[in-house]
Amino acid sequence: MAQLVAAQYARGLFELALETNQFDAVSDNLLSIKKVIAHSDFCLALAHPQIEADEKFAILKHYLADNAPNEVLGFLRLLVERGRADILSTVIDEYMKLVDERNNVIFAEVVSAEKLSEEQLERIKSMLMSKFKKEIRLEEEIDTSVIAGFKVYIGDNLIDTSIKKDINDMRSSLLETGRMQ
Repeated sequence: MAQLVAAQYARGLFELALETNQFDAVSDNLLSIKKVIAHSDFCLALAHPQIEADEKFAILKHYLADNAPNEVLGFLRLLVERGRADILSTVIDEYMKLVDERNNVIFAEVVSAEKLSEEQLERIKSMLMSKFKKEIRLEEEIDTSVIAGFKVYIGDNLIDTSIKKDINDMRSSLLETGRMQ
């Protein structure tokens, strides 16, 4: 539910930023806030019921650029006054997805058993750009359960080049063959 609400807030701010030609300024300010709210203490303060809305807004405003557009200030005030400051991080994530979509960028997550080299990441990124015909924003995650190779999650797609996948495919094939006899 919070994800859906966050997406609605993000869409509203995104459309307002486009209409008022404040797209870049709004995006930059939201990214600044995102860095700050990554700290759990900050998120706890925003979600704390005993901290008044005005105080929460003042805390947020403190971390904005001096020339923060009115769209950002008004949006943050609205979020705080409606008791939704606790979903601010999710709202910013949803907003940035809209920014990526507008800029023809898609997010991809590469999962491997160990850290890949920059060269390997660039080859994966190049392959994905060729396949999806879009700019790729790549993030890497380590998962020791991946056996050789890697997995790429991109939207609803999974590209699995791991040996674990091959082993599971062979197992399924052998089980299926055993049932056919």
